Amino acid sequence: MIESAVSALERSFDTGDRSDFEALFAPGCVTWHNSDKVEEVSAGAEGVALLHQLVEGVRVDIVQRETLSSGELIRLVLRGTVRQSGRAFEVHNCIVLTWDDAGITRIDEYVDPTLIEQLTGAAG
Repeated sequence: MIESAVSALERSFDTGDRSDFEALFAPGCVTWHNSDKVEEVSAGAEGVALLHQLVEGVRVDIVQRETLSSGELIRLVLRGTVRQSGRAFEVHNCIVLTWDDAGITRIDEYVDPTLIEQLTGAAG
């Protein structure tokens, strides 16, 4: 599960297509965000596709992985060019995947606090 989940996550960021990643979700999989403290249904989330609309040449570098007893911690850097401004885009995020025999049950996303500022040019 670990390798297929990490590979599918990486492909989703690189391509904007989450279908391989979502195929690994257990029924009822939820995602929590540190930025708004909201927990929502993971399937159908459009964040990666939206990122590709706003940022040209999105690419991901996984800079750290730590296996946990029931999942994986993944620290990553997303890079590209903001379409609206032409400015370089670089955010440092952390994702914790939790799973059981049914698949990925929970995704905790710790998003770089400069994300919105970088996308809009507005101080956050």
